Amino acid sequence: MKKPYRTRRCLCGSLAVLTAAASWTPLTVYAANASSSNFDMRMQVVSLTGIMDVTSFREEVTRGDFARMLVNASSYRENLPTVAVSVFADVPATNPNAIYIRIAASQGWMTGYLGGLFKPDESVSYKDAVKAMLTMLGYTDEDFFGDLSTSRLSKFNDLELNENVNRSLEDKLNQTDCMNLFYNLLKANPKDSSQIYGAVLDCELNSDGEINPIGILEDERKGPILVRSGFSVAQSVPFDTEDANVFLNGVASDLAAVTRSQRDCGFAVIYYNVKSKTIWAYTTSGWDDDDAENSSYILLKGEVKSIYYQSTDVITPTSIELEVDLNDSSDSELIDSDGNITVALDSSELQYVFSIYGDIQVGDEVVVVCQGSGSSYTAVDVLEY
Repeated sequence: MKKPYRTRRCLCGSLAVLTAAASWTPLTVYAANASSSNFDMRMQVVSLTGIMDVTSFREEVTRGDFARMLVNASSYRENLPTVAVSVFADVPATNPNAIYIRIAASQGWMTGYLGGLFKPDESVSYKDAVKAMLTMLGYTDEDFFGDLSTSRLSKFNDLELNENVNRSLEDKLNQTDCMNLFYNLLKANPKDSSQIYGAVLDCELNSDGEINPIGILEDERKGPILVRSGFSVAQSVPFDTEDANVFLNGVASDLAAVTRSQRDCGFAVIYYNVKSKTIWAYTTSGWDDDDAENSSYILLKGEVKSIYYQSTDVITPTSIELEVDLNDSSDSELIDSDGNITVALDSSELQYVFSIYGDIQVGDEVVVVCQGSGSSYTAVDVLEY
């Protein structure tokens, strides 16, 4: 039962695009003193979490912009006031950082100067950052003794918040310093907590104790979206694609190649990530070629011929039989003489979609995003065509 003019998204699963790692580095200019992959990873983590974008490695950061970064690194960013209020004489409500300065001041992360001034355009100091980040971790003045600045610095270093930062208290901070400081903050444990601070932004640690950028990309990825031939992939994503990172069937590519493959196949399925400006496009072209091993995921388009259940469970489907286009897939050993292929259903979401309670029935035409192991295919996402 073909439905050529109706496209309905049935499921957005957790497609783990392994090629995401190749998209971590949209900037190709590195700091002279930190050109390692660790630097790239840190830069992408603070960008993907929405804390800051590193646009100029040595450019000093103003107090106003640092207040914005602090709020972006907190749960307050989810509920920003809709109307700015001036709380400092030199920060009018029209200042683009007024809301962020107000929150940073009210939470005690940053303080003003005598005369009711905040000095938003002055460069932020290392001392400012030390106080702000310790306060965000739950430390108060009562946790320190003697000279507060020196005592805070000792705790700051003890928590390894100074990793890759070599500054004195009165030094001004540049974007690279702030990138490292916020990355270190995400890894740190708040006072009296065993959970990393970054959990507030859905960050998690790898086994080596570093933040996992792939996990962030996974959380922020949107899709799947079915883009038919004649419709623009570029217009299907909510960002300018001029500098986008593009992958076609798991291999680094460009939009022109995606458009050609989309035209030849009649459609493409895309996923995207706004923060990293990345597009992952999949078509039915070439998935059974020798190059298919470079892609962990393939598309199958066809009619649902059968939905299979276990003999002991007639409610939960375990696999489907799909009649695919022999012209696209004739070389696959997994396709029988009738042009049918069996695809396993492992996730509860997909099992529901194909169950008697779901939207897809025998006879419907679908596009299935699959993970192939060489001897079988398992569905990851499905869209009704």
